[in-house]
Amino acid sequence: MKFSRKKINTVIRSVMTISALLTCGSALAAESGAKTDLDWHVLDGVTVKSTASLSPNAMTKVCNDKILDALYADNNFMPYWLDPALVNAIMPQLQAVADSKTLPGMQQRLDELKNLKTQRDERGFDLLLTDTYLVYIDYVHQLMQDPRPLYNSKRVTLAPLTLQMAQSYFPLTVQKINSLLPSSQFVPTMGVINHLLSLPANPLDADNVHFAKAVLPGETIPYGSDVATVLWNLGYLTQPQYQQVIAQKKIINTGVMNQAIKAFETNYGLKADGIIGHEVVGQLTRPYSSLARIAALNLQRERFAQLEGDDPQIIVNIPDYTMTLYENQKPVFESDIIDGMPKRPTNLFQSYINTVVINPYWYVPETIKVQNTIPSAKANPNFLQRNHMDVINSWSDRSVVPPSSINWATVNPKTFPHEFRQDPGPENALGRVAFLMPDSFSVYMHDEEQSEYPLFKRRQRDLSSGCMRVQKPREMAKLILSYQNMPNLPSVDDMINSNKHREIGLKKHVDLDVAYLTSWVTPDGQLAMRPDIYGYDNPRTKPINNQFISIPNYRTHERIKLALNGQSS
Repeated sequence: MKFSRKKINTVIRSVMTISALLTCGSALAAESGAKTDLDWHVLDGVTVKSTASLSPNAMTKVCNDKILDALYADNNFMPYWLDPALVNAIMPQLQAVADSKTLPGMQQRLDELKNLKTQRDERGFDLLLTDTYLVYIDYVHQLMQDPRPLYNSKRVTLAPLTLQMAQSYFPLTVQKINSLLPSSQFVPTMGVINHLLSLPANPLDADNVHFAKAVLPGETIPYGSDVATVLWNLGYLTQPQYQQVIAQKKIINTGVMNQAIKAFETNYGLKADGIIGHEVVGQLTRPYSSLARIAALNLQRERFAQLEGDDPQIIVNIPDYTMTLYENQKPVFESDIIDGMPKRPTNLFQSYINTVVINPYWYVPETIKVQNTIPSAKANPNFLQRNHMDVINSWSDRSVVPPSSINWATVNPKTFPHEFRQDPGPENALGRVAFLMPDSFSVYMHDEEQSEYPLFKRRQRDLSSGCMRVQKPREMAKLILSYQNMPNLPSVDDMINSNKHREIGLKKHVDLDVAYLTSWVTPDGQLAMRPDIYGYDNPRTKPINNQFISIPNYRTHERIKLALNGQSS
């Protein structure tokens, strides 16, 4: 289709600078009744190499050429990003993805967009930003279907985006763009990430810094000025304090330095004793770029720990060993927890508590049965009696099988046909209270047997076989049951003291999200870090078992398929 120069100039003047962003053909097509596609020559002189990483199968310089055709046709071939508010809403979200290192090519695409902006190539910028917005929509939807790349260090693989899905995010508004935000703490978190990336290199290089021993309060701090610089860069010293400290000939672990070290230890989940031990040194020497990546990675993980609505909701954070119950999105109850050891990690999933059990029986899970219970019963004839355990015929037939009728010497743990059940009582593995929820892993929250209560005094509590042990189960049960409108129900304490097994089905379920967050921003703007107890933050040579990180959503009775093996979680 050909147009005269005069007619083209007339159209350009009629839509002023708007039509300069894309092609002017649509206005003429409306007059002639013909269909016009985007003028892809807009990108002829633009270097776009990011597409090869973002979408390797793309045949043009963009990832979504056909969808772009349709979207710009819907918009009468007008630009989408004239409003600076729209650009300001999307760019930080794209930068967060780039900083997380979960989508190769995103930082390159952002650099290309910045170059177009610098060159004032408004047509190329608009077209490429719309394509990048579509890539981001695809990225978010892929994560919600398969969140494993946030834990196994593999890239998020984009799938072909449908036109219908893309159109649901148009026409562009700030509200629609912000619907893709990963966290309510997005703005302060990005502020911390941008600050970290703006800093010069950490002066404490882990390869060249060697503390011969722990530095106690009152002792001289080796590399004192560098330690002070790190604490200042991370916000634990004010500039006047920093200037005062580095002016000293010897920097002593006392005064504002000791206070800064204690605050640092608190935010990093370490013992706040002001002692510079190997754990503190390990955190002080981390490159700022590493902290920024972990913060950005966890920002994306917060998509699976979002507060929703005003109903009660529990969020468990495994690396922090804590659970928090929210009402109206405000915390009303907190408790320390014990979670799974690295060889038996607690699963990540979304569900809801639907049953409170008082004085529970413990039905021994398969893994513990094979690896612990049967070997112990074979080694010690009194093991079952001492632990108040019965052998039951099966899960469907819970009649008791006398242990004396079993030839334990010939038992193979992997083929043993029976199951084990522990009676209620103070030494029951589940303690006095258990909280049940739908899942496929036999994972639940529960009390602890009395002899194990001292375990809660430990700072690192990855000690269970996968379930979550709650330090304050009675208080939690009282609060959950208070939502149920059951005026005739005895008190939790009375039910426990009766020593009778009782299961209470909940009329009002309590949503539960089991999350894995090793980093977040505190209310005062500081970066909080926690130990990566399961090794999900960095690449691993040994693959992570898919079931632990697939995050199935049992609230909606959905099962997220594991793409690698086609099985349901």
